[in-house]
Amino acid sequence: MNSVGRVERKLLALVALFYLSLMLLIGAIWGSQASLSSGRDVQDLYRSLYRLSSLLSILQDAEIGQRGYLLTGDEQYLAPYERAIGQLDEQLLLLLETPMLRAYEPDIDAIARLSQLKRNELAQTIVVRREQGQSAAQRMLAEDVGKFYMDEMRARIGNIERGVTASLEKQKADLEWRSDLALWGGGGGALLMLGLLTLLFIDLRRDLGERAELLERLAFESQHDSLTQVPNRRAFNEMLDQALALARRGERQVALLYLDLDGFKPINDQYGHAAGDAILKAVVARWQRLMREGEVLARLGGDEFAVIAAADADAVERLAQRLIEALDVPLLEQFPDVRVGVSVGLARYAEHGEDRRRLIAAADAAMYLAKEAGKHRFAWPESRQPVLAVV
Repeated sequence: MNSVGRVERKLLALVALFYLSLMLLIGAIWGSQASLSSGRDVQDLYRSLYRLSSLLSILQDAEIGQRGYLLTGDEQYLAPYERAIGQLDEQLLLLLETPMLRAYEPDIDAIARLSQLKRNELAQTIVVRREQGQSAAQRMLAEDVGKFYMDEMRARIGNIERGVTASLEKQKADLEWRSDLALWGGGGGALLMLGLLTLLFIDLRRDLGERAELLERLAFESQHDSLTQVPNRRAFNEMLDQALALARRGERQVALLYLDLDGFKPINDQYGHAAGDAILKAVVARWQRLMREGEVLARLGGDEFAVIAAADADAVERLAQRLIEALDVPLLEQFPDVRVGVSVGLARYAEHGEDRRRLIAAADAAMYLAKEAGKHRFAWPESRQPVLAVV
């Protein structure tokens, strides 16, 4: 009887240990999968937020091209406008097909409708400029109907960002709860499974560490260009807004240098995109060495860059000269004959614009003046003459 009882107790202990091991194993898998799933959800949400912010930047690009055409009547200024309109359709389609944003479908539909209204407004001013002339287009532009559409889009995007932030906090709390349950769910019996718990703890720590790294990387990538690692258009817009806010309070000067590479497209066509990417990185490396305190270099896209500087007109011209001269030497050892130049448009607050949109438009228009004057030089908007780089 006693022998039988001992066998039964051992069998019960083995069965209990088996089920305990099974529960701990299931808990470990559950916690690990929850962490990985949460990481993927977070990545999708951040991508969606980036696409939403990109809509505003794309519309601003279109507006810059529109303004250049309205000012000059030159059809070549519509090139960035047409590129931006093409990108807008692509971004809207991605947003409408994003499962993570289905809860915000009314806001997404409103954003799509507002972006279409903004496009119509831009297109209508272009038609008026062609058919009725600059004065009629300027009168229509002065009504500033598009500002309402942009402000409403920002409000809608803000609603979505607040909702996504709340969702991320909820996911974080759920992940922490699952992790704690997976770690401590075994209770007193977990002492018998110390080795398994140790492995589980290490596994969860690794997952949480990877998730933290993922969030940090996504935060960096949302503000920096993936190829050159300098601030991207989104970060540039934020920094320029901050600099202009300081300038309005009289705490600093603000100047904008709009840079567009000369002769870059033939390099891509002849040597391929790999060589083009290498050229862009080499250009940024040279320019970065020229940046001083209070100066920020950003890549706006393609072969377009910008520099925000806290300097007077003479210092801005000297900086533009240094940027031009930095490209007067071969950039790649394997292609010593490959050269690029740069045309630079200059603008200063508040002489050429009191807000970001007007300042960018002025610098962009000045850059085209530099190109029209023969490239490899800098220019101020309208009243100033293009200046040839000293060689």
